[in-house]
Amino acid sequence: MTGYYDDNYGLYEIDCEEDIDYYFHVQANTIEKTCVICKQKVMLMPHYNKCDSCMRKIERGWCV
Repeated sequence: MTGYYDDNYGLYEIDCEEDIDYYFHVQANTIEKTCVICKQKVMLMPHYNKCDSCMRKIERGWCV
């Protein structure tokens, strides 16, 4: 299983060709944006405004 990372979904553990294709599709469609929470420059899908790191903190109940 191979690991891939991006700012939209975090770490992908991929072993299926279809999932690898999806990963590269996401990479091809991301743009540089500023996360509205942490203010870091990240590569996100155009309709996203928060990075994976901040979203994981919110899901775990952290105040961000």
